[in-house]
Amino acid sequence: MTTDSEKVMGYSFKSGGDKSGPKWYAIVIYLPSELDQVIGSLRERFDPDYDLISAHMTLVFPFDTTRTLAELSQIISPIVQQSGPLKIQLGSIGDFYPDTPIIYWCAKSNPELNRLYKRLYAELDLPLPHREFIPHVTVAKEISRHRVVLVKDEVASYLSDETVEVKAVDLVSPVAEGHWVSVRTFPISTEST
Repeated sequence: MTTDSEKVMGYSFKSGGDKSGPKWYAIVIYLPSELDQVIGSLRERFDPDYDLISAHMTLVFPFDTTRTLAELSQIISPIVQQSGPLKIQLGSIGDFYPDTPIIYWCAKSNPELNRLYKRLYAELDLPLPHREFIPHVTVAKEISRHRVVLVKDEVASYLSDETVEVKAVDLVSPVAEGHWVSVRTFPISTEST
């Protein structure tokens, strides 16, 4: 298995090819539909890949594997079920400039989310990305450096602080034309562990 944490969903991932070879997957938390609608208009304006996947927070960046969907599910399901209730607070607007041209809606520090992130990587036997895990929802990409502050100000006027109660984690995979879709949904336990 390999990962490429510097790639962002929608870039360079094509489905098809050798059906017996490795397949690409990622693990994400989708935003509730009401928040997806709010952020959707911003993503449509500022993210050239907005139509490839709904608004989400990536837990495990795209990786390739020869494991079957059933094998992946056997690994992921108990981890997610054991994570217990998970609430994410979305707040400030941040960016990864100058390294990566991305503006995002930042999740506040969350120990449960960090544990889930690390456990998924460990149990899937994937190396943690070299950079620090910054849970976020991408709002804009490929914005020229001189427009970053303007776009961040505009985005901030639309996005207030929100608390999201996470109900599930999704395993996604690319299909036709690079669109990423959920191939398996793993409900999160509502009881504390």
